[in-house]
Amino acid sequence: MSKIITAFFLAFLALPGLAKKHSPVATCQTKFTVVREDHLKNITQGLSKKDAKWFEKKIEKKYPDVCYVAPAPEVPLVFYISVAPAVYHGTRVAQHTETHDSPVTGTVTDENGSRSDIQGTTTTTTTTSTAVPYSLDYGVFTLTVETSETAGKWKARHRFQQRGLYSTLYGIPLGGKGHHPLHAVIEEAAKWIHEGGLTNPLQTVAPQ
Repeated sequence: MSKIITAFFLAFLALPGLAKKHSPVATCQTKFTVVREDHLKNITQGLSKKDAKWFEKKIEKKYPDVCYVAPAPEVPLVFYISVAPAVYHGTRVAQHTETHDSPVTGTVTDENGSRSDIQGTTTTTTTTSTAVPYSLDYGVFTLTVETSETAGKWKARHRFQQRGLYSTLYGIPLGGKGHHPLHAVIEEAAKWIHEGGLTNPLQTVAPQ
């Protein structure tokens, strides 16, 4: 992983304009950039314009001492985010409604004592519920906070993880961290740094 980060940062030196940084706020003390690896091992550097704007509007306001910058070799802190495929297996309740017409016969006696035979039908509706198994593909987002060491090496400082699963109601997402797993792990890492994760030995234990 460390070799991949170093190689991609060196490649950026030959691409003018790509290493331009976002303008950090005056109180920014810790700058980080992002490297992403998808489930096919494709590497992407930096955040999209949409995600960078989200971080600036939502997260930098909470933690102004932590700011995102575009990829560049001199950036000493990297959020390395990998996505692993996973499958959720569950059940859902399926309802089945059936309507039946049944013949009805009988004798009716009126108030004068006259009797008559009748024939007809009655409609019966029944509803049954059945548990139906289903599966759902999703991604597991793992963010590793890495700091630059000597000789181009990188050290893993902490790790955060979020499953890309969330609840819906009639197809409408109900929110939660699983709805935006990329945002969730980035926000947790920024908060961890803001609270002293990089300097507090109790928080900087390398993940097992």
